[in-house]
Amino acid sequence: MPSYQTFKVDLQAETTVYQREVRCVIEQNDFNYSLNPTLRTGSFGDVRDFATGSDFRPYFTTVGLYNDRNELLVVGKVSTPIPVSSYSDTTVILKWDL
Repeated sequence: MPSYQTFKVDLQAETTVYQREVRCVIEQNDFNYSLNPTLRTGSFGDVRDFATGSDFRPYFTTVGLYNDRNELLVVGKVSTPIPVSSYSDTTVILKWDL
């Protein structure tokens, strides 16, 4: 029969995690168009008819933060597409750990 030894190990660790937070405000009527290529038709990239009326409401799924040199620094993704409001401002809060 193999013999087993019992060991007791106590571990303690502490890590400081810093968090950054940026609030992005999408003002009403900002970003009320879509860059989705499926909305374009023809060689001139004309917008399809259903996307030109007042009933068309684009959604957003991603928010990016750029520096002064136009380099992408942070990307935030939402779990569900959020409609861009034509009637009120929308605030998106990006949080990330350093």
